[in-house]
Amino acid sequence: MSEEKQHKSYTLLIYSGPKDKIRKLTIPQNFLRFIYIFVIIVVASIAILVSNLFITRQKLSEKIAEVERAEYKVNYKEVELVNLEKKTNEIQSKTKLLENYLKEVQDLDKLVRNITGQGGFEGKVAVYDNGLNANMEILSDPNEIFYYTSDQEEQVDDVNALLDELLAKAPGLAESLAQDKKNMESYVYTMEHTPSIWPTWGSITTLFSDGRSGTSWIPGSHKGIDIANNSNTAISASASGVVVFAGWQGGYGKKIVIYHMDKYTTVYAHLNEMLVNTGDQVKQGQVIGKMGSTGHSTGTHLHYEVYVDGVPHNPKEFLP
Repeated sequence: MSEEKQHKSYTLLIYSGPKDKIRKLTIPQNFLRFIYIFVIIVVASIAILVSNLFITRQKLSEKIAEVERAEYKVNYKEVELVNLEKKTNEIQSKTKLLENYLKEVQDLDKLVRNITGQGGFEGKVAVYDNGLNANMEILSDPNEIFYYTSDQEEQVDDVNALLDELLAKAPGLAESLAQDKKNMESYVYTMEHTPSIWPTWGSITTLFSDGRSGTSWIPGSHKGIDIANNSNTAISASASGVVVFAGWQGGYGKKIVIYHMDKYTTVYAHLNEMLVNTGDQVKQGQVIGKMGSTGHSTGTHLHYEVYVDGVPHNPKEFLP
């Protein structure tokens, strides 16, 4: 390139008016080229900056939306946590109520099994207890409640529904059980106060014989049974009751009379030794004396009588 081209310039005439001088502004070509390149760079930089700002704004909007979604999820989880905690507290309260009802069932079952040797409620109680424990396993660790799955939430709802169903039936069941327990206790009391066990062991030497002819008693009739064994063999009360007589009575020798409940009375005669006194409370099976041969007796034995409403009955009717 020639030196003339390198130093080429442009002259700009500035005319303000007829009275003013014409002004000249000389601008080198290289300077204009520099200005042109500078303007292109600035415009390109602005374009790039605007483009980056737009992209950044778009990404920022996406991040804000993502944060909002995450916040919504957190809020939803917090609501879930509150609801599950509320359900857990409800289940715990209902479970405590059911435990009280189940205890009543177990108490009655124990009473029935003590009497009959078998219970009608034990299996059902075990089923409810095992089923409840199996479904309650998810509630064992409260720190894990945030991580429940939908299936586990359904299990919680199922347990809650089961408890509601049981609690709806429980008051009627408890009332029925209370009545059954009362009836059973009454039955136990009746059984304990009914002469239903052998007063001693040995051989029956004389049977019961009322000797009745019409409505009159024939002298010489035998109002009880005689059970023979060795001297001092233990004599037990055949039922619970109150000793109304303990002493010597004519041909009966040493004699004990026990009154049971409202209608039963038992007599134990020819004793060698009496271990209770008049007015004592005795339990069924309690040893009250020892076998002997006092009074009018042909040998060592127990003379045992049972009266129902004052009328002698065959003791074998009450013995197992």
